Amino acid sequence: MRVIGGLVIALAIGFIAVLGFYWMRDGSLESAGREMDSNLEHIDKTTEPLQESIGGVGDGVKETIENATDGNDKT
Repeated sequence: MRVIGGLVIALAIGFIAVLGFYWMRDGSLESAGREMDSNLEHIDKTTEPLQESIGGVGDGVKETIENATDGNDKT
């Protein structure tokens, strides 16, 4: 639980630091938020191949489990 809490705190501090940087650079919180939105949108597009491969791994695990049980729920 401490690890998860530490990760959440680290991500929150990182987010606030980046937002603060854009705020200082652009001079307004509105333009800083717009810049953050733009960057987060690009991250989603650049990680699309990773998202697809993770979906493929999930499908593979599901197929492996189905093959291992051969449709018999008792195994």
